[in-house]
Amino acid sequence: MPVNHSGPSSSATFGTYNDPSGNGNIINSVTNVRNVYNQDNQDSSEHGALKRELKNILNPSIFTGDHRPECLENTRKRTLEDIYDWANAKGRPNVLLLIGAAGTGKSTIATTVAGMYQKKGQLGCHLFFIRERSHLGNVLQTIAYLLAEYSQLIAESLSEQLKKSGNLDSSNLKAKFDILLRQPTSAVATEVGRPVLIVLDALDECGTPGLRQSLLHVLRDCLPTLPDNFRVLITSRPDEDIDILIDSPHLRVKILDQHSNESKDSVSTYIKFQFNEMKSSGKLKIPNGCDWDDSIHKLVQGADGLFIWASTAIKFVKEEKWSRYRCFQNLVSNANSLKLDELYKTVLFHALKWDEGDKEIFKSIFSLILFAKRPLLDREINEILDVEMDVTSNVLSYFRSLVVFEPDNPISIRHASFYDYLVSCKEHPWYIDAEVQKSYIATKCLERMGELLKYNICDLQSGYVLNRDVPDLENRVVQCIPPSLKYICCNWAHHLRDVPYTQELCSQLQSFAYNQLLFWFEVLSLTNTFDNNVGPALQFAIDWVGNNDPELSSFLRDAYRQASIYSDPISMSALQVYNSLLPLTKEDSLMSIHYAKYAHTGCRVEYIGRKRHPVQVVCVWEATSGKLITGPLTGDDESDALSATYSPDGRYIIVASDDGILRKWDALANCPVWEREIDRKQVDLSQVVSAAFSPDVKSIVFGDREGTIVVFSVDTGQQVGEPLKGHTESVHCLSFSSDGQCFVSGSDDMAINIWDVDRRKVKISPLKKHTEAVTAVNFSPSGSNVASGSEDRTILVWDAFTGEVLRKIECKGEVNSVIYSPNGLFILACGQCWIHMWKVEDVKAPPKVFEAGFDSIFRVAFSPDSSRFVSLGNRRDMIRIWDASWEVEETKTTFEKLGLIKSMALSPSGEFIASGSWGGRIYLWNVQRGELVKNLKLSSHVISVSFSPVNEKLVAFGSSDHTVKVWDVTNEEPVTIGNHKHSVDSVAFSLPDGCHVASGSYDTICIWNVKSRELAVGPLIGHTSYVFAVAYSPDGTRLVSGSNDNTVRIWNSETGQLLSTLNGHSDLVFSVAYSSDGSRIVSGSNDKKILIWNAESGEIIGEPITGHKRGVKSVCFSQDGKRILSGSSDNTARVWDALTGKSLFPPFSGHTNSIESVCFFPDGTRFATGPWDGTIGIWTLDEIPNEINWELRDDGWVVGENGELMMWIPRDLRRDVCGPRNISMLDRSFYIKLHFGTERNTSRNIQV
Repeated sequence: MPVNHSGPSSSATFGTYNDPSGNGNIINSVTNVRNVYNQDNQDSSEHGALKRELKNILNPSIFTGDHRPECLENTRKRTLEDIYDWANAKGRPNVLLLIGAAGTGKSTIATTVAGMYQKKGQLGCHLFFIRERSHLGNVLQTIAYLLAEYSQLIAESLSEQLKKSGNLDSSNLKAKFDILLRQPTSAVATEVGRPVLIVLDALDECGTPGLRQSLLHVLRDCLPTLPDNFRVLITSRPDEDIDILIDSPHLRVKILDQHSNESKDSVSTYIKFQFNEMKSSGKLKIPNGCDWDDSIHKLVQGADGLFIWASTAIKFVKEEKWSRYRCFQNLVSNANSLKLDELYKTVLFHALKWDEGDKEIFKSIFSLILFAKRPLLDREINEILDVEMDVTSNVLSYFRSLVVFEPDNPISIRHASFYDYLVSCKEHPWYIDAEVQKSYIATKCLERMGELLKYNICDLQSGYVLNRDVPDLENRVVQCIPPSLKYICCNWAHHLRDVPYTQELCSQLQSFAYNQLLFWFEVLSLTNTFDNNVGPALQFAIDWVGNNDPELSSFLRDAYRQASIYSDPISMSALQVYNSLLPLTKEDSLMSIHYAKYAHTGCRVEYIGRKRHPVQVVCVWEATSGKLITGPLTGDDESDALSATYSPDGRYIIVASDDGILRKWDALANCPVWEREIDRKQVDLSQVVSAAFSPDVKSIVFGDREGTIVVFSVDTGQQVGEPLKGHTESVHCLSFSSDGQCFVSGSDDMAINIWDVDRRKVKISPLKKHTEAVTAVNFSPSGSNVASGSEDRTILVWDAFTGEVLRKIECKGEVNSVIYSPNGLFILACGQCWIHMWKVEDVKAPPKVFEAGFDSIFRVAFSPDSSRFVSLGNRRDMIRIWDASWEVEETKTTFEKLGLIKSMALSPSGEFIASGSWGGRIYLWNVQRGELVKNLKLSSHVISVSFSPVNEKLVAFGSSDHTVKVWDVTNEEPVTIGNHKHSVDSVAFSLPDGCHVASGSYDTICIWNVKSRELAVGPLIGHTSYVFAVAYSPDGTRLVSGSNDNTVRIWNSETGQLLSTLNGHSDLVFSVAYSSDGSRIVSGSNDKKILIWNAESGEIIGEPITGHKRGVKSVCFSQDGKRILSGSSDNTARVWDALTGKSLFPPFSGHTNSIESVCFFPDGTRFATGPWDGTIGIWTLDEIPNEINWELRDDGWVVGENGELMMWIPRDLRRDVCGPRNISMLDRSFYIKLHFGTERNTSRNIQV
């Protein structure tokens, strides 16, 4: 699934600060885009192309316009000189940490230093972080990109490292730092030469202390490894977690003290300069008798070395339009008693009258400024609040001393201390109650979506094209989707997540879910934000609702599931919500049933039979090519994670690494909560082999290779009590009881222990009934029983109170995992190539079997509602989700049981089809009724099959066990008529009498007498490699063969004499066939060509027939000889004119794997295909009225004649789809027919 499951990815959490359409912003970056230093001192075209490439890969956060103030001339001279001296040096330390309390001017100093180095062409990058919008995201990627933008040398080096490293997402933070920063800079440090400055401003505002631990560890350990000439300046408040940097011997620390002489002198200079300027310009008119110097002195004393106090006071006076002197005098009179909070109070008090209307609009506007997930524009705030367009700008004009505001630019408060003040000053009218106002924002988001969202919001004329191909889409989006609506659509669930559940807010969420949900999908698609937002938003909403509204929760879970499955088409083409999702899920989706009226009437889906729920793999996630559900979860080092365990509520993951680091991750936000270094002398995490959460998510237990069990607190990461001793060998498995009072452990010592959590002791004597290692244990939901699985191939069910064995289940093999379903009705277990499920009430009854193929299944786990389970196989990139329902009739002919079709034959009358499978079965089908008549189970793979021309009850087949057999379908067992030394790759009954069977094996052909079961002719020697095909001439006198040696050979079938060798193919020959009159032979080869030969002269007739994109696996003539049918590894069948070689129809597509066999029916208007994917398709060449031609591409898109994207089919349904002329599928109890009208897709085709 392409959507993000557990919170926004780096591309989602990073928005551009001055881009009003971004999702959430975590950092902002300032860099001089053009006047940067590079080798030619100009932005070369090569550098520009490389930057664009890197930007796509790294997805950095780019901002070029905050215009933060710099230090006034002659202020902070000593501090700036110290920083310049350090920055210009090339020795260690190369990292300087500037520490200071709030308001001491850290950011102003950082901006001044950055500005100086920008002018010198030595500023690599300048990042500053903002509270309430800070996530860890891709900080390292942004630094790397900005350095690459600064220098072409670095860009080239970075590009090279990225190509070497492969998938960056799979790297931990330390590995990322090495790839993105250390290696690229080290490679070019000498060529770059002079110092390059990197500025990280306000690090304390990046995330929370718990979340930024990993980043701080990397900065501490890795920044000093950069080359000497790469200098890093970091500013921060002295927060407790920042001590990890302060205490590092590899960083230089400089502390800004507001009470130092330099601070006070600088603030004094700043105040005098600003007020003197106001005075001299006439903006501040001073009456006679005012002691100017004394007034300035009092303001300096009031500031007490705090720049933010001075800055706020100056802006307060400067922004006053009518009575600046009165404001000035008020400040002077109260300067000695005005601390920073009192100064804020003074400014706010004088700004408005503070009647009820003032209070309401102030809180509404400033709540959005404080709590929005990215900085908003004034017009966006107006639109969100649904007020007149000049309201926000008018209100903010009174608060310019407190906020950074210019029309149509992002709004922010000037200093973080103002945020702290507003959310804490409870006794004042401007107090902002964070919880109340956050609820208000969530409410406004849902209200505005209800008012603004609508069907086909951009009035698109066709849903058959990708968004990117709509000619005027950008203009349509601008006109129809205001930035405020995009912001709301991207962030409503984040705001919902910020507040507690209320029935009133839930009612609004219900209204949205049942009325605008699909229109929300549209907006996300049209604004290129679907993948990064729909998954997290729905998951947040589901978690928020919890158990308070089960019906709404079910609806949202279904919406999440459908959005996950259909993420690809919807994200690329907005109206595919109505073209694909609704028609295809009309029977089994709560959401689709509810929104059925919006389904596109020109795209009709017909289900034949019943959907295969019991054994169908609902979806397969491939981490090597798909998008990750969560993660990757990366620490700050290169250690290996030995155990990663989800909490029962799905919220957290605890990771134990071999370096002794224990980490807690927020799975929804995809970020760390804490990490702890565990003393190896007490607990060696490198030995951990099992783990389990307590039900209340307060504790987690680990079992190690030494037989020890350790308990840790989930909240703090601290060890709880002493290690528990009770096993003598490795503790393989752990499980808690549902009440959390007990847990059970299983070990290599063949014992099971049930532990009392509070008393920290084994409750009853070790349970020892298994004869091999215990590999799996699980408490029943009631806590009364324990199921255990073992390498001794048994599952034992124990009484958890007495230790008595209640039941014993014999298994197919060693047990890797065993669990109870949450509803307590089933026991599910897995092992090598098997997954079985038993009813708890009757474990002696045969289990429900889920075909696992050839995979070893390591783990299984149920969904909370017991309806599905997930399996993890030996291919680490493969996770499968299965339907676990029991009360559905088993289908004996599904793909999992049918196996892979290797060969197929049609009976002479056309009434029956026989298919041979790689799984060792032959199936006999009645074509007319579409029913399975009989099947034969064998111990070896069936490679080839053939019907007798005179007795349709006889089927000959060749197998991988080297035998040639004939099966009378009225009997249960076949008879062997011949043996080869190798696999039998081809068989054919003799024509016209059916008395003999020819068989091809490795370099030999034999002809067997069916009745006597003896070799009649041969072996025929001539081929030098495998004989893949044999076929008799209509009169039976000749035999043609095709081989891996690239030749076609013609033999006398009575004497075995080689008559001719036909050379024309350049690769192996898969298939050969005679025309009904015997005059021609057709052959198909892996060289993608079809050749027609004169059967007498051996000459090629006409030009080779080409058109297949891969090898031709099977060919045959129609009964009248006018057409040739072919099947190919390109998954298509084609019909050709036998005289001209031209294609008569578009390719017949629909199969998902190579077509191994094809055959015409006697009437010549129908044909059958037998592909490797296990389906047998019956196709017609007759015209189908009111239908258009289409094909199903490998990527799931159903494409029309003119390239229209008609519909997208999920992977698990693709093999069930009948092609345009595919009239039935014999081996399916369920398949799908698609009907597309000749009208084109427009909004008029949808009945609303």
